[in-house]
Amino acid sequence: MHRFFTSPENISEGVVTLCGSDVAHIRNVLRLKSGDRVQVLDGRGGCFVVSLIRVGREKIQGRIESREDARNYESPLFIRLGQALVKGAGYDGIVRRAVELGVGHVVPVKSRRCIVKFSKSDMVRKTERWQRIAREASKQCGRERVPEVGPAVMSVEAFCAANQDADLRLAFWEEERATQVNDMPVGGKPSSAAILIGPEGGFAASEIKSAEKYGFQPVSLGPRLLRTDTAPLVALSILQYRWGDL
Repeated sequence: MHRFFTSPENISEGVVTLCGSDVAHIRNVLRLKSGDRVQVLDGRGGCFVVSLIRVGREKIQGRIESREDARNYESPLFIRLGQALVKGAGYDGIVRRAVELGVGHVVPVKSRRCIVKFSKSDMVRKTERWQRIAREASKQCGRERVPEVGPAVMSVEAFCAANQDADLRLAFWEEERATQVNDMPVGGKPSSAAILIGPEGGFAASEIKSAEKYGFQPVSLGPRLLRTDTAPLVALSILQYRWGDL
């Protein structure tokens, strides 16, 4: 069954209204008609089975047939991923797979060794694209909510300063050899984590020192050198397995 997101204010008296890009997708791509059924999530834990009653050019309306609790679709561990910018279309795939693995928020990070250089207008367009990818990935994998991407690129220090209250703070660094995730002394079960993944050239030592000032622990992902688009997937999988829902 096709799945869509809407805001709670678009649900009233048993009727759901879908607007924006979903209208063209339903009409022109999926070619759904009155009587067809879809799933609609409200971002607050509600997942509705909806029977379409009006497929218009400006909006789609449907009547709610049933509701279920979708809150168990989200991980108990909220992970904020600070991912350094990468060249080409690599960030598209990172966002898509991070959403599938249950990430809570993706923050583009500009580090000293980033190869790519984006203007402010480029970053606005890129972030809008990554947010669309996050939305589509959330539909595909059955998320209850769409993780935020952005809203703006941050420096390593700014990301660490903004996340110093996270229960778990990790900077994955290829030059760290001794400490791995399993070595982390975590009291109880953390409910939030902030993690840093570097660019193609890795983090500079000065950036790691800056992160440590805010309580971020440098950790290793093992003896093999991972690509920057592989590392976040491994890191997220480890965290979700140990403290999340994998």
